Amino acid sequence: MSMVEVGRSLEGESLGPYRLEQFVGGGGMGVVFRALDTTLNRIVAVKVLLRQQSADEEMLKRFQNEAQSAARLDHENIGRVHAVGSDNGWHYIVFEFIEGTNLRDVINESGPFDLPRTIDVTIQIAEALEHASQRDVVHRDIKPSNIIITPAGRARIVDMGLARLHQVADDQDLTVSGMTLGTFDYISPEQARDPRSADVRSDLYSLGCTLFFMLVGKPPFADGTMVQKLLQQQQDAPPAIELLRPDVPPKFAAILGRLMEKDPIHRYQKPVELIADLHAFAADAGIELTAPKPTVGFAEEPVKSSLGARLPWILPLLIFTAIVGVLWLRSNSTRINERQESLDQMPAGTSLEKPVTEVPAALKNVHRVVAVPIKKGEYSTLQEALGAALDGDEIELAFSTTRDESPFIVDKKHLLLRAAEGFRPTVRFEMPLVEGQDRERAACTITEGSLEIHGIGIQVETGSRAQARGQATLFTLQGAATLACEDVLVEMSSDGANSRETSLPSLTAGNSTGRVIVVSAVCPVEDLSIRQVIRMLRCTVRGDAVFLDAAKCGQVELVWTDGSIATPARFLIAEGSARSETVGRRLRVALTGGLFACGEGFACLLDSPAKPVAAVLRGFAAKCQFVIPQGQALLEQSGIEDPDLYRSAIEWIDAGSHYAGSDIFRRMDGSEERIEMDYAASIEPLTHTSQLEGWPPPVPLIDDL
Repeated sequence: MSMVEVGRSLEGESLGPYRLEQFVGGGGMGVVFRALDTTLNRIVAVKVLLRQQSADEEMLKRFQNEAQSAARLDHENIGRVHAVGSDNGWHYIVFEFIEGTNLRDVINESGPFDLPRTIDVTIQIAEALEHASQRDVVHRDIKPSNIIITPAGRARIVDMGLARLHQVADDQDLTVSGMTLGTFDYISPEQARDPRSADVRSDLYSLGCTLFFMLVGKPPFADGTMVQKLLQQQQDAPPAIELLRPDVPPKFAAILGRLMEKDPIHRYQKPVELIADLHAFAADAGIELTAPKPTVGFAEEPVKSSLGARLPWILPLLIFTAIVGVLWLRSNSTRINERQESLDQMPAGTSLEKPVTEVPAALKNVHRVVAVPIKKGEYSTLQEALGAALDGDEIELAFSTTRDESPFIVDKKHLLLRAAEGFRPTVRFEMPLVEGQDRERAACTITEGSLEIHGIGIQVETGSRAQARGQATLFTLQGAATLACEDVLVEMSSDGANSRETSLPSLTAGNSTGRVIVVSAVCPVEDLSIRQVIRMLRCTVRGDAVFLDAAKCGQVELVWTDGSIATPARFLIAEGSARSETVGRRLRVALTGGLFACGEGFACLLDSPAKPVAAVLRGFAAKCQFVIPQGQALLEQSGIEDPDLYRSAIEWIDAGSHYAGSDIFRRMDGSEERIEMDYAASIEPLTHTSQLEGWPPPVPLIDDL
């Protein structure tokens, strides 16, 4: 059967829990369907192997190993792999279903990109390749049709790590010894000679050809037969980009030329080097990029093409490798940090199934907080366990009661705090709300590190509500820090009241006394390019709280998947920045399947004479519910500027969400006038109901978890 015949014959069938709803295409490895995951009720993409591949046991084993390798990748610019399975003799892979259009079709329909957009997309793909390279995954088939541009303008690589498994060639591919070499328009010279020799530099060559396509609308060697293209990739210099695009400066042409060097030793050796050069070029050319500049692993000056200029990269790598080897032999008490990359990459709009890359068991200790410590590694308080923990360690809470804990700091460490199996712990922090209190004093401060929390209840005790005038902070992120929570319930209480005695907040607006900041993001004033990451999966927040205070942040990426928040306050508040700051505050918020009931509206961006540059908010909401009382706006901007200048500061993209209550979608309250937009005036249609059916249903209490 042909590929199309296989696709049509399987439409409507089920493989495991996946119902194949629509045949969408295929390639050398199999056929692809838009499918429904009936277990989780979500849309996925399912690639089904052809029968001739399924008969090869070695192929199946390699197929499963590579799929598992790809599944470990967790990056916002890479399509995720969810599962691998088989049913009724068909073997399949389940991918994240990505809404959007592939880069090839975008260019064919709309024409070549301008330089800023080309740089933005190239940086995103390079960041994905850097993430994959650090995990020894090589794509081997980077090309425009394998890059999806989402409605939000993000670039996503698909089939990450699986191209090496292609065994059946289509009319653009060549098979040698059972291995597809890739598409000749974008294949590197060394991969064409021997696919086994391809490494990340091969992917960078293909990215260079893709960059050329974005600027010109065709690949560098577009004419001729497959054999002629192969010879051109091996021998011919690509056409001079300056002749085809006179607006491309010589410095940028040099970057492209280095990407497409025939000899991999003369190319960029690592994607991070390319990212450095692109950011440096953009800064010199005055081009504003949407992608924030990385803060670590990043060369400040463009990397030269000479061997001497590359030595600063090669020598530290060799030294680091040697040190790691020694540490492995000396003691497993020394920790190797493999968490930061995966935590710092923020999937805009992706699930948080694996928020932190797992540290090998041999390299981590598990510390237990118990009622009565008996064994080594057991502690009576969380504070003691944290003091003993090293980078990469885990802390288990082995109790099912509510225990008072003291504020603590996670400084340059990457820790996992979780409930021990069979226990349902709750930790309580007493945070009296005193007028004038420094809100940066938090129950937990994460400084240049990361904290992952699983299955724990957290209570914030604010003291007497009658005397409450200040603010308390649960988590403060300082510098390049990350917070990832999964199945966590956060509650605010006062007067020593148990959560059972504290009703849900009433759905009324206005400033309330005694407010808690769940997360406060803080960056040095002199460097607002620092990125902070917040990930919430199946979490619930209830009580008088602002979830995110971004008044002093730099670049914040927040992913919220499922769960809910019910508060008489706002979800998010951000202030502007001074004109002297070269990078303004930017917030990217991706919400999926959550409930957001906010008495004062969802988000508010403020500016002032001291901080006149408005923060930028890029929001994406998929299948969420928003409940906002009448008179309040979902999105509000307030300050000293002309309201018309605020329009570009907020971009809101919706995919199947529902908005209830207030008719005001967006309010822009400037220096001289106020502009209000209803939901019908939004760029895309939004589902809105004016009638409120009361506050959302009660969520589980901490003691009932």
